[in-house]
Amino acid sequence: MKTKAAEFPMSIRVGSVTVKIYREEKAAGTYYRVGYYLGAKRCWLHCATLDEAKKEAAAKAAQLSRGDVDAAQLTGRDRLVYGRALEALRPTGATLDSAAIEYAEARKLLGAHSLIEAVRFYIRHHGQGIRAKSVSEGVEEMIAAKKIKGVSELYLADLLYRLGAFRDAFKCDVNTIAPDDLRDWFATLKLAPRSFNNFVRTVGTFLSFAKSNGWLAKDLDLLASVERRKEKAAPVEIFSPEELASILSHASHAVAPCMALTAFAGVRSEEILRLKWSDLERRRGFIEVAADRAKTAQRRLVPITPNLAEWLATAPRKDARVWPHSKPYLFESFRNAVKAANAAAKKSAGATAAAKIVWKTNALRHSFITYRLADIQDTNRVALEAGNSPGMIFKHYRELATPEQGKTWFSVRPQKAENIVPIGEAAA
Repeated sequence: MKTKAAEFPMSIRVGSVTVKIYREEKAAGTYYRVGYYLGAKRCWLHCATLDEAKKEAAAKAAQLSRGDVDAAQLTGRDRLVYGRALEALRPTGATLDSAAIEYAEARKLLGAHSLIEAVRFYIRHHGQGIRAKSVSEGVEEMIAAKKIKGVSELYLADLLYRLGAFRDAFKCDVNTIAPDDLRDWFATLKLAPRSFNNFVRTVGTFLSFAKSNGWLAKDLDLLASVERRKEKAAPVEIFSPEELASILSHASHAVAPCMALTAFAGVRSEEILRLKWSDLERRRGFIEVAADRAKTAQRRLVPITPNLAEWLATAPRKDARVWPHSKPYLFESFRNAVKAANAAAKKSAGATAAAKIVWKTNALRHSFITYRLADIQDTNRVALEAGNSPGMIFKHYRELATPEQGKTWFSVRPQKAENIVPIGEAAA
């Protein structure tokens, strides 16, 4: 581009196109005119300063030189906007019209969300190093990894249950899930606070697994908008010795010993699922709950009380495990024993006189801790046997039963049968 300074008309040349600047003096002052041709038509632009006139002349010369006649016909703000748009698109190679059409379509799909926000979301989910993986395949790989790691069957069952529901709800790739999608799904779960929070925790474990495998951006928190629910402390409910005697007397030979393990030794249901008969015989007079069988992952020894030894002796022992079935069957069997006791009481005493025994969640273990503490009056010892902290024992179980009730609880025994040698009391 060449200019002839100090001479008017001043020529601005780009390629084969020349645009001229004229200076005119009037009473109101000096102004400048930019003259150029569009075909045979002479066009003029009026500018207040020489610098403004030079910029306009250079822009027109460049547009006409590259054959951009449409742009050359624009004036004022429209020309400025058009120029900026072209400059912004030049590195992409896209044309102005195709960019405008694509942008308009994107805006329709995004609604109230901005295009930049959507692009940033896409980059975080599909950026460098992020691999597509369906939720179904991801859950399957996580379960397989946990099996190799050697986690318990109980933990695997819990993962399958919760992640199964998550997998069924999200039939898509992991990196396409949005935080709002998860928030809305969790809002549909009709669960108690503890169960709800356990669901959130399990899904969070899966999302962490997905990040470690490159299926999800590491800085992305899909659970950010999911609020945990406040868990209210459930009241401690226990059975009376009379209720327990009725329940055990109507439980099957396979179920009664398992219920007795919880009622008289505080062994958790999930621990019974892992327990083997060798754990009850390795140390005479004690149940050894190994670290890999305990819920708290801490080994503990629980004494076998005389009445518990008698209940264990009634077990059929058809397998190396104390309870060789699945978790749901064990819990259902416990409840069925309560139903059977109710049915028997109703049959013998009549519908109006029968005292209904209500199933109480975790009441067998609560009863053990309550009556054991009442019986031996030693918080630390009970905490060791139950696998709890002394503070928890003192706070929730103190003064719920009298010493006499404690002794009555641990005197509940099965009916005498011949040729039964109680575990822990056999001769050496």
